[in-house]
Amino acid sequence: MIASIRRTSILLLGLVAVASCSESRPTEPVVPIAPTAAASPDLLGGVVGTVTNLIVVPAVQRTTPIAESITVSKAIGSAGGTLSIPAAGVTVVVPKGALASSTVITMTARAGYLVAYDFAPHGITFAKPLSFTQSLSGTNLTLLQAPFLKLGYYTDPSLLGKTVATVSELLGGTVNSLSWSFSSKINHFSGYILTCGYE
Repeated sequence: MIASIRRTSILLLGLVAVASCSESRPTEPVVPIAPTAAASPDLLGGVVGTVTNLIVVPAVQRTTPIAESITVSKAIGSAGGTLSIPAAGVTVVVPKGALASSTVITMTARAGYLVAYDFAPHGITFAKPLSFTQSLSGTNLTLLQAPFLKLGYYTDPSLLGKTVATVSELLGGTVNSLSWSFSSKINHFSGYILTCGYE
C-alpha cells in the first residue's frame, strides 16, 4: 500500500514537471515543416545527414531577454580550445583532437528570450564531441523540470518560434544542481536550443 502511494506520488510529480515545462504554450499554430537537407562536408570528411524527423518542443526561456545577439569567434586547432559568452551563461569546450586543423569557430547567442545559439561553420562535424554547458540561472526552469532538459538541434533559425522550436535531434545531458547548470555533448553544428519536455 505504502509502495503504491509512493509510486503514484512520483508519477504525479513527473506529470506536473512535464506540464510546467510547457505551460507557456504558444497561441500561434504549429505549421508542419517539410524536411530539409543539412549536408556539408567538414575538415575531417564527415557529412551531416539529411533531416527527416522533425519534432516541436517547448523552449526554455530567459527571465531577462538578451537585447542584441552576441557573437564570439576563435581559431581553434587540433589542440582544442574554449568559446564562452558569459552574458548568456554558455561555454563550449572543443577537446584536443576534435579538429584536424585550425578552424574559426563562431558561436552566437540569439537575441530574445530563447536560450538558443547559432554555430558556424554550418554543417561541420567533429572527431570528438564538444562539451556544451549552459547556466540555468536567469531562466524559467525549476528543479522539478530539470530531469526533462534536452538540447535541441535546429538546422535553420526560421524553425524557432516564440516559445517552441522545431528540432531534428534531441540530446540528453546532465544537470549540476550545485552550479545550477546543464551540460551536453555536441557532435556537429548548426543551431542548438535548450528545451524542456515535449509539445
